[in-house]
Amino acid sequence: MLDYRIRVYRRHPQKPMRQVVIYLRRSDSPLVQENTFRLGETFHSFQVIRLWEENTPQFFHQPGLLPFAVLSNTDDPEQVLSQVSRSLETKLNGFYFGSPI
Repeated sequence: MLDYRIRVYRRHPQKPMRQVVIYLRRSDSPLVQENTFRLGETFHSFQVIRLWEENTPQFFHQPGLLPFAVLSNTDDPEQVLSQVSRSLETKLNGFYFGSPI
């Protein structure tokens, strides 16, 4: 993350940047809990999102997040997948690749 941040900074020093790591699947790895990098006096922090800890309803507010809803904190992923499918059908009704059919 630090390396990527420095590369962007060199090309665009005036641009602000917010770094986020999104973990899609539950893991027992200690890395999923880390949100900082330290090396001597160097310190870098970033946001971490663990999808399995996120509340399912928030994924239904933005169409672009719908595919991730099934990976969220739910006891019934199949039901969530059906809900996502219905939601997409409703939102895309009459449209094909953004153009009316």
